[in-house]
Amino acid sequence: MNLRSIIGTAALALASAWPANAADLLVTQYKNDPSGAPYGIALEKGLFKKHGLDITGIISGAGGGSSVRNAMASDLGYGDVTAAPVIAAAEQGQDVKIVSITARSLADLVLIVMPDSPLKTPADLKGKKFGISNPKSLGEMMGVLVMEKAGLKQGDVQMTALGSLSGALTALENGVVDATSIPIILFRSRGGESKYRVLVGPKDLPLIPSQVGMATSKAIKEWPEKLRAIQAARREGTKFIYEHTDEAIEILAKIYEPLPRNDVGVMVKELVQTKFWSEGRIEMPLLEQTVHAMKGVGMLQKDVDLSKVVDSSFLPPDLQK
Repeated sequence: MNLRSIIGTAALALASAWPANAADLLVTQYKNDPSGAPYGIALEKGLFKKHGLDITGIISGAGGGSSVRNAMASDLGYGDVTAAPVIAAAEQGQDVKIVSITARSLADLVLIVMPDSPLKTPADLKGKKFGISNPKSLGEMMGVLVMEKAGLKQGDVQMTALGSLSGALTALENGVVDATSIPIILFRSRGGESKYRVLVGPKDLPLIPSQVGMATSKAIKEWPEKLRAIQAARREGTKFIYEHTDEAIEILAKIYEPLPRNDVGVMVKELVQTKFWSEGRIEMPLLEQTVHAMKGVGMLQKDVDLSKVVDSSFLPPDLQK
């Protein structure tokens, strides 16, 4: 084989082993949920390029299992997705790992009632109807954990599936259900406190990851340095939100349009106060709580060996402990 052939063969091998130089990054509900905010900061501030990545844009995943499947099929083999579908996929034999925790609580949701509702605490939900988009959704898991904390047991509250978050809100407004949980961006875009009353707010919501970084085994084996670069850039984006909150709000206000800038500011400062965004550390108790919630909504029937589902080696060394 001559030199030209050798070079050509090597180039083909590299092309098949590495994702395209320029790639989009998948983040579940990117413009409808604040979990992915650090990626937006990283893109705007050039942090991906700083770490050698050419991220051309951030695409919004629909959520649930579809986001996991889309992340698996993406060029990067990486996505920022809801924790429960990743755990469920791994349990079903899919070749995926959790490589970081990106949002460490459900503070991106609010549990709301109508202003004239007699309900004052979560314990008052006994015998009432709780609106959810779909069974086994994050909203249902949040509801189960909130009710459990209030001393209620399964069956005390009727979970009512309405097909969508907008459907759950409409049902609440029409008195079909007594309470519901919705993303904080939707809450604020639909009128916020002027239209609804918050029964359980961000600082009191359960500590389970709303989103995690997920990677395929192919990405882990064939381009680990790209996964490390994503985690490093995202970590810097997270730090920027905490350390330069006002500037971060100006950047995020463009992402969350048409939500007014003042509403974005209130939301971001509230989430900063609750330490919503994680720098990436995989906190196993939080994932154990996720498994508990998954069992509570019938998504799992047994415990999971989470050590087989996580891989923290792509985080900066100080976050691997």
